[in-house]
Amino acid sequence: MKIRVEKKWYTIEIDSISSDSAVVLVDGERFEVKLADVEKANEQMGEVSGLTSDSVGGRTGNFKEFKSPMPGIIVSILVQTGDDVSEGQDICVLESMKMQQTLKSNMAGTIMETGVSPGDQILDGDVIFLIK
Repeated sequence: MKIRVEKKWYTIEIDSISSDSAVVLVDGERFEVKLADVEKANEQMGEVSGLTSDSVGGRTGNFKEFKSPMPGIIVSILVQTGDDVSEGQDICVLESMKMQQTLKSNMAGTIMETGVSPGDQILDGDVIFLIK
């Protein structure tokens, strides 16, 4: 995964993990980190990650996921929950590699839920909207 600290991007890989420590690679350099309050960290990660396929699974209805085509930072959300959207309509702006991309809906429907906010960093394939 990639993370940004201030203005610098780092590639992070988890090599191994146990109940109280993990070995991670940061841009290829190996570090052992101690984990404190892993349960709390997992809860916070769930809050940060936004919508996931798992979060959709418990819902009833015929929802479709609108996913990010690339990693980046959400600049703005152009629609709100409850808005009807048409295929090809601009729905959010994503900054990736110092360029802003306007993402267009790939389906017609109603925005049922938004999984991101402006300023959120997302990965390729992260769910941005649920559309019904």
